[in-house]
Amino acid sequence: MMAKLWRAAGPVLVLLAAACSKPPAPAPTTPAPTAAQTEAARVAADSAAARAASARRDSVAAQARADSLARADSLVRANRERTRADSVRLQVQSPSADTAPQMAASGLPVADSTALADPIHFDYDKSEVGTADQPRLDRKLAILAAHPRLEIRIAGNCDERGSDEYNLALGERRAAAAKRYLVAHGLAAARVEIVSYGKERPLDPGHTEDAWARNRRDDFVVTKGAN
Repeated sequence: MMAKLWRAAGPVLVLLAAACSKPPAPAPTTPAPTAAQTEAARVAADSAAARAASARRDSVAAQARADSLARADSLVRANRERTRADSVRLQVQSPSADTAPQMAASGLPVADSTALADPIHFDYDKSEVGTADQPRLDRKLAILAAHPRLEIRIAGNCDERGSDEYNLALGERRAAAAKRYLVAHGLAAARVEIVSYGKERPLDPGHTEDAWARNRRDDFVVTKGAN
């Protein structure tokens, strides 16, 4: 009986054994890119590189334009300041600028006229009114209060050091500081005008500390007489 079963099942077992021993199928391989695909990839890479180069050129051009505009703006500001300095210089050098204040008769006694014209001085690169000059301003206040029609101009001046533009601004701050003191102590602001001559009107032409100290000042000029 067993022999019959073996003879019957034998061929099946042989087939099963052969099937189990069959080698595995090879793994699928990725096909190589075609020539068209390779060309498309190259074109895409070239296009990306061209876009990047164009962006870099645009960035450089934009920076160049910004730098050019900044230089132009700086030149405009410098020219404006030079024009202002030249205007002040011409005004200072004009004979009318020197003689006009003298033509406005103050109508004051000599002592009062002298006290009103007495300048005040400033420390180097400073615009604050010093305590030593406050009595001079107080004397001017008394004269102005006694003559309500009287009007004055305060002219700020500097020593020779520093640029024209810087000294014009500093001189204006010095004149404004004296005006603030007078107004704070009761003088009507409309009776006082201010101007800056920068370093264009030195009292002392020397180049020493003493000369510079004398030139750092506010001058007081009558613009409308007391009568």
